[in-house]
Amino acid sequence: MVDELEKTQSPYVVIESSNEVVTRLIENERERYHDMLHIIGDATDEKVLVEAGLDVAAGIISVLPSDKDNLVITVMVRQRNHSIRIVCRCTELSFSERMVKAGANSTVSPNRIGGLRMASEVLRPSVVGFLDLMLQEKSRTLRIEEISVGETSQWIGSTVSALKLNERYNLLPLAIKGTGPGEQQLIVNPPVTTKLSSGSVVILLGATDDLVRARAEANGQ
Repeated sequence: MVDELEKTQSPYVVIESSNEVVTRLIENERERYHDMLHIIGDATDEKVLVEAGLDVAAGIISVLPSDKDNLVITVMVRQRNHSIRIVCRCTELSFSERMVKAGANSTVSPNRIGGLRMASEVLRPSVVGFLDLMLQEKSRTLRIEEISVGETSQWIGSTVSALKLNERYNLLPLAIKGTGPGEQQLIVNPPVTTKLSSGSVVILLGATDDLVRARAEANGQ
């Protein structure tokens, strides 16, 4: 998980109760994690979460071994930050509904994901191979990412064709969500005539560096 945040150039802070775990990670992967922002403490302690930046964070990933602890974090975080996106690890599916009701946006079951992966290896091996190659490519980091169109973005009112995402950024548009006020529909393989509006979300495939450049423009920077 930390590796993915690093590869996609996403700012983050790790909360870990064991200093030994953090030290071992940094020592084993010094080139990647030597400057990793982290806090040694209990993630179920609100003071620790605040110190990590809870009040300004865009999202939190709660992956403690105990479903009960992840539920506690969900309740605490949602009460303090109403706009943050909360994703929780959930071992027992019975806890998933409780976490969502408590404020989690999504829950992830390692066992369920593992089962889906095994089925996909049988049903669609070439697709799985492509996704693995995309995630493990050493020369560049390829990802499927979503980019939101900001209120001051140059993209507002532009069509997919006018943006020339492939020519300018070497990005492939896969889908667009919300092409107008109040619209939440997902348009897969969007027509080149599709117009974007403030709040639209564009799903793209491409290299991380290219995605970062496109996101800056979409956010009006």
